[in-house]
Amino acid sequence: MFGLSTREVRFALVISGAHLSQHFLMRLIPPLIPVLAVALEYPLWQLGLLVSLFSFGSGLAQAPLGVVSDRYDRLYVLPTGIALAGAGYVLFAAASSVGAVVPALTVAGYTFEGGFLVMGLAMLISGIGAAVVHPAGYPMITDNVDPDNKGKVLGAFGSSAKFGDAAAPAIVGVMILVLVWNQVLLILGVVGVVLGILLFLILRGDEFDTVPAAQRVDDGDGDDESPSETIWQADRRTYMYPLAIVYLFFVSKMFSGEGIKTFLPAFIVAVYAYSFELMDVYLAPESVANFYFAALLVFSGVLQLGVGGVIDRVDTRVVLLGGISLATVGFLSLALLELGPITLMLALCLAGVGIYGLAPARDALISDISPPELEGRTFGYIWTAIMLSGAAMPPLVGYVMETMGMREGFLVLTAGTVVAAGFASLLFFERFYVTDAQPATDPTPSD
Repeated sequence: MFGLSTREVRFALVISGAHLSQHFLMRLIPPLIPVLAVALEYPLWQLGLLVSLFSFGSGLAQAPLGVVSDRYDRLYVLPTGIALAGAGYVLFAAASSVGAVVPALTVAGYTFEGGFLVMGLAMLISGIGAAVVHPAGYPMITDNVDPDNKGKVLGAFGSSAKFGDAAAPAIVGVMILVLVWNQVLLILGVVGVVLGILLFLILRGDEFDTVPAAQRVDDGDGDDESPSETIWQADRRTYMYPLAIVYLFFVSKMFSGEGIKTFLPAFIVAVYAYSFELMDVYLAPESVANFYFAALLVFSGVLQLGVGGVIDRVDTRVVLLGGISLATVGFLSLALLELGPITLMLALCLAGVGIYGLAPARDALISDISPPELEGRTFGYIWTAIMLSGAAMPPLVGYVMETMGMREGFLVLTAGTVVAAGFASLLFFERFYVTDAQPATDPTPSD
């Protein structure tokens, strides 16, 4: 199918299923915030803090888990992480009972009662567990997929994340109709644990390679330098410079992306306030806005499948620069034009190409830059840096929107895509990036 062998298709389904599970577990709390606010009477900023604790734990854990992924059999690393992420929600579901014996904590005049502290611990645990998917998943793709098909599998891997993002609010929304919040989290937490166990059972056979490349290399002479020692001594244009550029590209793009991810429904309600009546059912502006957002996520998931196939044939740098340029057009359209219902969706899709659709190209480039023996920790390092840097983006973007207005705010957000395009352009210059196909000439002219 699509040039993949049967084994590669099975592997793509397994590793994409793990990525979908990670993103599904990552998105469980936001849909429940309105319910938790009423049931627990916590202020919204405290409930938002729970989401931040998940991201904080996941961000801190990526780098050390990358080292673990490069040293130990991923058969044990990856499933354990998924199961741990699910177990965190089991603890969250029991927080009210467990928290009754935990003393309250007062910080800067704010009191956090025992139940909230247990919830915070649960989110940290779940975030740490979910962090394993990136540093373990990407090198497993390298080890189990033919290089000519790698882009397609990266596309499936990336698109599964968006489908997981979309599935979480949909499933939680249905379950909360018949269950209370802690029952929902208990059931879905147990599902996460079971998925981890199933993943272990699937991977423990001989069909897929789970042992890190460094552990498969015969080092019988014992006098070769390890890749971690030599990579910093090599030409910086082969690893350090391009990796730094990819990081700066991603962080710049995140400034624009947070505007879409966090404030798109509010933007659509404030600027357009579309409402419809369908079969005697009135769809309020808030519902219509969320429909646009859901449609964008689904489009992005399908788009990444296509991008994955493209990068098997086209230079990933071209894909990055082209995609972020389209995103710039999309953001400018949102900020400057008065759009109709259809053209609004088209503008969002253009923005989505650069915000959500470039993950397979980005990941393929990082994989190309990384020596196989260091691929896990490379993804761990860069994801730790990205997630910790991105933690400051939502309040920054929110401040821009609040002080300047929605349309003007989206015009400012365009700066993120423009700066990102500038960083992507640097990858075409030998002074900053030398590929395997290029001669590693000295970037400085000689006399």
